[in-house]
Amino acid sequence: MKRYLVFSAIFSSLLVFACSSKSNNTEEEPLSSSSEVVVLSSSSSEAVSSSSEEVVSSSSEEISSSSSEILASSSSSVAASSSSSVRSSSSVVRSSSSVAVSSSSSVKSSSSSSVAVSSSSLVEIYQKENFHIYLAFGQSNMEGQCSQSNSVVYNDVLPDSYKENVDSRFQVMTAVAGNYKLAKNGSQNREQGKWYTAVPPLVRNNLCLSPVDYFGRTIVANTPSNINVGIIVVAVGGAAIEGFGKTGSESYYSSQESWMKAYAANYGNNPYKRLVDLAKEAQKVGVIKGILMHQGESGAANGNYSQKVKAIYDNILADLGLSANSIPFIAGQAYGNNNSNISSIPNAMGKMPNGENVGYVISSQGLTAVSDNLHFTYEGYKTLGERYGQKMLELLYSK
Repeated sequence: MKRYLVFSAIFSSLLVFACSSKSNNTEEEPLSSSSEVVVLSSSSSEAVSSSSEEVVSSSSEEISSSSSEILASSSSSVAASSSSSVRSSSSVVRSSSSVAVSSSSSVKSSSSSSVAVSSSSLVEIYQKENFHIYLAFGQSNMEGQCSQSNSVVYNDVLPDSYKENVDSRFQVMTAVAGNYKLAKNGSQNREQGKWYTAVPPLVRNNLCLSPVDYFGRTIVANTPSNINVGIIVVAVGGAAIEGFGKTGSESYYSSQESWMKAYAANYGNNPYKRLVDLAKEAQKVGVIKGILMHQGESGAANGNYSQKVKAIYDNILADLGLSANSIPFIAGQAYGNNNSNISSIPNAMGKMPNGENVGYVISSQGLTAVSDNLHFTYEGYKTLGERYGQKMLELLYSK
């Protein structure tokens, strides 16, 4: 009888524990292959939600197993269950709060879908020293104009061939939220300040191919697999260099045409502040390695142009806590390689501590333009971006 009573007590305890466990767990449904996963951070939990359900675990829950991995490559997928371990190819993802992931779900980082991740969630997905962040700014050619004639057209005309096979090692932090058109008629709602696989458009949702697209792809294609690249870009079509300064941009845009005011409004009329604010967030998970510019079609001959560019560079470094003249600055020539003001930038920028130049100019010689002889064709943007990338590879990765 005594043995029976002990056995009954144990059995009852197990039943209570099982019922309690079931009631404390949220039932989860698998994500479809087209579902978007968003990792959000809060003081107690981070959540990855499917298109229809949000599954949140408490801050005391632990996600552990040996079956799921996050692989930072073009063929990688993100998979986890309520009891699975989330790992990158080089490090285990940990944070002070837990991450909830829909059970048995797998989301591929490809041209048709990508994972939106807050910077706090990337702390150990990418090793900080191997996540190389680049900042970019400029006017319409940095935006990546869609028009291939004199008519105004938008992102839906960019051929899918430019959007496919983007390696997930190349990430973009969204500067302007919106619904971005991807390949194969897909789309993605991108949030400001979140990271996504860098499927174009990268600047704003109604644009096309920017030089930064093939800049990042070129670096990823020519560096070891443990190197990841992030880009943050702000651009305002038609804006003179005064539109990107630390101060005075609000006043500058207030006196411009309505169409330019609309572009600038995407950045609160202060592109500089948006760029620096996002860069500070990016520094939590990566290292700022360089700055890119494509500006000069407007107002470059107004006087002291290269000094104004140097002031922007100096202010960015100071605001990000970086040493003076510590990272390269690369500027691209306007169409026709005929902008002497851009050519003066290297002399104005000075030298880095190691004696190398701070500033470099990328030639536009031989690049094709649309009929306005101002904006590049898609192939022109691609080649220009590759030239930016090759120069940065030469400066930072070939030694």
